[in-house]
Amino acid sequence: MRAGVRALARLARPEPTAAERLESLEDASTVTALRPLLLRLGERPAPAVAVVADVVDPPIARALLEVWPQARLTVLDAAVGESDLHVALAAAGSFDAIFDLADERGGRSREILFHLRRGGVLVVVDARAEAGRAAEVAGTAVRSGLLPDDVPAPDDLHLARAVDSVAVRGDHLILTANPRGRPYLAKLREEEVDAYLEATRGRVGRVLGSRPGSVVVNPAPVVVSQADTPMVYRTTFEAPPLRLREYRRVECLTGQVLCTDNVVLPDSFRHNYRPRLANRSTVPVAPRFAQTRGPQPEDRDGTWFYLDSEFRGHFGHAMTEQVSRLWAWQEAKAAHPDLQALMLTGARTTIAEWEYRLYEAAGVPREDLVLLDRPVRPERLLAATPAFSQPGYIHEAAREVYDRVGDHLAVDAPTRDYADRIFCSRRHEKRSATNPAEVEDFFARRGFEIVYPEDHPLGEQVQMFRSATEVAGFAGSAMFSMAFVREPKRVTLVSAETYTAQNEGLFAAMRGHQLNVARCRATRLRPDGTLIAKRLQARFTFDDAREGEFLRRILGE
Repeated sequence: MRAGVRALARLARPEPTAAERLESLEDASTVTALRPLLLRLGERPAPAVAVVADVVDPPIARALLEVWPQARLTVLDAAVGESDLHVALAAAGSFDAIFDLADERGGRSREILFHLRRGGVLVVVDARAEAGRAAEVAGTAVRSGLLPDDVPAPDDLHLARAVDSVAVRGDHLILTANPRGRPYLAKLREEEVDAYLEATRGRVGRVLGSRPGSVVVNPAPVVVSQADTPMVYRTTFEAPPLRLREYRRVECLTGQVLCTDNVVLPDSFRHNYRPRLANRSTVPVAPRFAQTRGPQPEDRDGTWFYLDSEFRGHFGHAMTEQVSRLWAWQEAKAAHPDLQALMLTGARTTIAEWEYRLYEAAGVPREDLVLLDRPVRPERLLAATPAFSQPGYIHEAAREVYDRVGDHLAVDAPTRDYADRIFCSRRHEKRSATNPAEVEDFFARRGFEIVYPEDHPLGEQVQMFRSATEVAGFAGSAMFSMAFVREPKRVTLVSAETYTAQNEGLFAAMRGHQLNVARCRATRLRPDGTLIAKRLQARFTFDDAREGEFLRRILGE
C-alpha cells in the first residue's frame, strides 16, 4: 500500500522547470553564463543554441542539455576558420543564444552576433577581464571594447544598432541583440555556398552541374600610356569552377537579390570574388551580413532560370554579367523544356528590343524571357555562376557563349561595305571626354570611321567589329562587341585615369586582342560646375601632347 502511495506521489510531482534545473547545476560560472538565455526564453522548452569552442564536448554544452533537454544544439570547432564557421552557423539557422568559449577578447563578437535572432544573446565565456570591464562601463556596443577605434564607420554604427545591451556577469561578456528591426542575413560567397547546400541536406538546393575552373591567358601585351595614377592591366585570369544550382523556394527580390530566410546567396553579387560582397539593393551591416528591403515575395510555381541583374536593362551589364550565365541555359532547358528566364523590374519596367534580340541569340526565345513586377519565391530556380566577373576573371566557357551570340547576331547584319578602321564614340556625359571632337578628329585624320554603336542594330554592330582590322574608341560598353570578334585584332581605348574597370581587358584576354590604353587626366566637374559623385564616372580631357604622342607611336607614325 505504502509503495503505491509513493508511486502516485512521484507521478504527481511536477517536472522541474528550466529555472530549477539551472539552479541545480554545480558550477556557479556555468549558471551565470546560462542565465541570460533563461531570461530570454522563460519556460520555452526548445531554444536554438550554438556553442563555439576549442575543445571537444565542452562542459557547457552538456549543461545546456541538462537545463533544456529539447534544445537544438550546434557545437562548432573554433579552429575551422572564419569562413567555415560562418557557413556552419548560417546552415544551422538563426539562434536564440551563442556561447563563445574561444574568444577571450570578444573580437569575434562583431561577426557572430549577427547570427542571432532578434533579441538573442551572445555570451563570451570567460572573457578577458579588461574587455569585460570596458563593456560594462560603456554600456553600448560603440564603446564596448569590441570596436577597433572611435571612428563612427558604417559597420560600427550598424553594430551599435544591432546591440540592445552589453553587460558583464561574473567573467562573462553578454551582448543582447536588438529585438526590433529586419533580420540579418548571412552573405555567402561562391566558394562557400556548396558547403552550405550540403549542410542543409538539400532543403535549400543542390548542385546540378559544373565545369572545372580555367585559366585564360592573353598572349598579346597590354600597352598603357603614361599616367599620374598608374594602373596594371592583367593578361592572365584564373576563373573558379562554374556551377549550375537548383534552389527551392528561395526569394527573388528586386535588384538581383536572391536569399533564403537567413542567407543572401552568391548569385546576388555581380562582383562575386571581392573580399566584401555588395549589392546596392541590400543594406550592408557587416562584412559578412546584410539586410534586405522591399515587399514580401509571392509564391510562383514552375522551374525558372535566374537572369536578373542589379542593373537590368543596361547594355554593358547585360553583355557581361547576364549573357555570361547563359553557358548553362541549353543544358537547363534540355532538362526542363518549360524553363523560362526570370528577371524583375527595377529602374526599367519593360524589356527593350535589343534585350530580346541579345538573349535570343544566346538561345533564349523571347517567349521564354519573363519580366515580373514584384518579388517572387519560385518553386524551383536554376542559377548559374557567371563566366565573367570584372575585374576578377573570365572563364573559358564564356568564349562559347559569345561565339554563339555573335554568330546569330551577325546574320542580321546588312550587306554593305564596312570600314577597315572604326572609332566608337559616345554621346552621353558619363565618363565622357571634355573635348570629344578633338579626339574624333585625331582618329578620323588617321583613317578611322567615327561610329556610334547605339545607332546600329546589334547584328550590324557585330559585323562592324568583325570586319574591321583595327578597332578604337572611348572605353566603355560601346567597345564590348569586341567580345564577338573571333580573331585577334589591335584594340585601342581612350579613357579617364579614374576608369579602373577592366571589361575590355577581360574580353581582350578571351580573344587574344592586343590592347592599348590612352589614360587621360580626369575631372570630377560637370560642364555646369557641379561635382560628379562617383570617381569611376569622372570626365576627362584628351591631351594631344601626352596621350596624342602615345597614340601616334601606337598607330605607327
